[in-house]
Amino acid sequence: MRSSVIPSDLPDEVDQLIFNRLHTDEKMFEAVLAFHRTKPIPKINVPANHGKFLSFLIRMMGAKHILEVGTLAGYSTVWMAKDLPADGKVTTIDFDENHIKIAEQTFAMTNMQDKIRLMHGRAVECLESLLKEKKAGLIPSFDFIFIDADKENNPIYLDYCVELARSGTVIVADNMVRDGKVITEDDKAPNIRGIRQYFQKLQEDPRLDSTALQTIGHKGWDGFAITMIK
Repeated sequence: MRSSVIPSDLPDEVDQLIFNRLHTDEKMFEAVLAFHRTKPIPKINVPANHGKFLSFLIRMMGAKHILEVGTLAGYSTVWMAKDLPADGKVTTIDFDENHIKIAEQTFAMTNMQDKIRLMHGRAVECLESLLKEKKAGLIPSFDFIFIDADKENNPIYLDYCVELARSGTVIVADNMVRDGKVITEDDKAPNIRGIRQYFQKLQEDPRLDSTALQTIGHKGWDGFAITMIK
C-alpha cells in the first residue's frame, strides 16, 4: 500500500524482503491469507511481520490471557494464539456476523479453536460482560491486550481494557498514525478524533506508561501505541 505522503514502492519491497527471508516457515499463515482472499472481507489484516511482533511480545512477557478488540477474520488472533501454553487463551471480539463465520473457519483450519474464545457482539457490550465476569472471579485479568477495531471508540475501549488489566499488562493499539492524518486532519473525522483522544488519555492517566512506534511498509505509513499498566 503506497503512502500518499511517501510515494514510493520501496516500503512494500522491503516488507516483501522481510516476508521472503524471515517468514518462509510460516506456511499456515500463508494458507490463512489465501483462504481470506476468497472471502468478501476488507483486506485490512495486520501484515505478517506485525503479527509476529505481537506474538513476540506475548512470548517475551510469558502472557497467557490475551484480549483482542476487533477480530475481523482472525488472522492476528491466530498469531497471538499459536504459541500460548495449554492454559492460555485469546478472547477476541467482533460484531459482524460474516466476519465471525470466517474467523470460526480460520480457527478450525489452524486447529486453534481450543485456544480462542470468540465473542459475538458490540465491543462495548462484550467488554462490559467481561468486566462483570472478572469482578465475579470467573476470569483472570488480561496480560496482553490488542485494540484493532473502530478507532472512534478507542478511548472507550481503553477505559474498559484498563479495568480488565493488572499491573504489568501491555496494551497495543493499532493504526495510530494513519498516514500522518493524526496531525494533518482536523477533528471532523470520527476515527482521527478517536485516535487523538486515545493519545490524550494515555498522556493524562497516571496509571499508564506509554510510547508509540511509527511503521511503514505493506500497510502504508501507520503505527502502534504501546502502553504498560503501572
